[in-house]
Amino acid sequence: MWRFPRIIDRAIFSEPQAKTMKTVIERLASIASAQWITTDPAVLDTLSWDALSEGRVHPLRSIDTNRPACAVFPGSVDEVRRIVLLANEQKIPIIPYGGGSGLMGAALSVKPGIVVDLRRMNQPLEIDIAARSARVQAGIVLEALEQRLNEQNFILGHDPWTLPVATVGGAISTNSVGYRAGGYGSMGEQVLVLEAVMANGEILRKRAVPRSSTGPDLRLLLIGGEGCFGIVTEATLTIFPKPEKRVVRALLFESFESGFDAIQKLFAACLRPALLDFGDDDEKNTQGAVLYIGFEGAVEIVTAQDRLATDILLRNGGKHLPTVEAETFWDNRHAIARRFLANRSQRRKRGSDGIYRDWIHVALPASKVLAFRRAAMVIIEQHGVDLHESGLWIQPELFSMRLGIDDHGKKQAQLALQQTVDDLLGLAQDMGGSMEYTHGVGVKLAPFMSKEHGYGLEVMRSIKKTLDPNNIMNPAKMSL
Repeated sequence: MWRFPRIIDRAIFSEPQAKTMKTVIERLASIASAQWITTDPAVLDTLSWDALSEGRVHPLRSIDTNRPACAVFPGSVDEVRRIVLLANEQKIPIIPYGGGSGLMGAALSVKPGIVVDLRRMNQPLEIDIAARSARVQAGIVLEALEQRLNEQNFILGHDPWTLPVATVGGAISTNSVGYRAGGYGSMGEQVLVLEAVMANGEILRKRAVPRSSTGPDLRLLLIGGEGCFGIVTEATLTIFPKPEKRVVRALLFESFESGFDAIQKLFAACLRPALLDFGDDDEKNTQGAVLYIGFEGAVEIVTAQDRLATDILLRNGGKHLPTVEAETFWDNRHAIARRFLANRSQRRKRGSDGIYRDWIHVALPASKVLAFRRAAMVIIEQHGVDLHESGLWIQPELFSMRLGIDDHGKKQAQLALQQTVDDLLGLAQDMGGSMEYTHGVGVKLAPFMSKEHGYGLEVMRSIKKTLDPNNIMNPAKMSL
């Protein structure tokens, strides 16, 4: 069963281990100075978990979370390097920490060790307008970077719901997608250069060029790697001119199926909106399914795209909703992250309304999305779980469901919910899809990695063992 963080004591460390840890903390003080090291229980409790809530962990799987032995806040890549060398020498786990907004438990202290919190490494180092790139430290919060870029009439392009919380390093580690990914790609697709500290203390860097044909691209080992292969300390990202025009519209379809068909026709016409968010949310009390769609860029291009897209959608059953509906959606797209910041300490618990909630984000061939949805609804009903929303994000192949179950009088409510999630993820994999397209793996989805990758998981484990023989880099994540 899930256990909340415990105090570091002999229940976690033997007496010799505790003495070793004390020595390590003293040596860390010579690297980062004592003011940037903490053993404060309140701070360590916060840094021992991320946004993965208790209710989203399968009750039959044991995930022990432990308070870290300490946290260190390095101020430079050299300090990170020296911390890693010390941890490797002593065989002590390192858990990289960014904004703590990850939803799969990639930042959980499953094995107590040293949290390396990069929040001090939060500066934009160079904004190169001519090259349309920004070199930044990994600990910079996405919103802060976006604001700096806006001052020079540029945007980042990566615009997740976690923008006010997530860091560049965290977004890279899960290769996340945001609201505007249809126009600019995932976080990983914006990465030109990475700097990372590997388990042996060596620093991995790539040349700052947009394309190279000189062997495997080692960036891809770190993009989506969740800190298991190395700690990303710096990145050079593609940036984009601030759009001259943005159009966001909201349209209502009588059913999910009719909206999906219209979206398919939109993509068949080679229209690629920057924003696409479509779903049948029962909490909005809307009869049918709502599509939020947006284009941005040069005035002439956006005007033409908007006209063509609107024509296709209206001819295929869409009905315009008031402009204020689209404007409200756009203005409030980061509101959930601000609520997270305000109620961070409550994220581990189920909702105050007594409902366990979870969701899936699967990638499927577009031709199989509707079949998956139909089969999924049967599974959901069999387990007595409620479907609150099904939808698409960015493109027709990226399908999501939001689920819930009332625990009042139902002792097995959490188990029923998580068994439903397991069955849905397995179904997606059986149909040739992927179990997750934006939030990474962490500990929550680790049990599905073998089915997801087959022999590929053994390849990943071999690479991990070669690069990190002492298994210090964020152990127990991604089934590595």
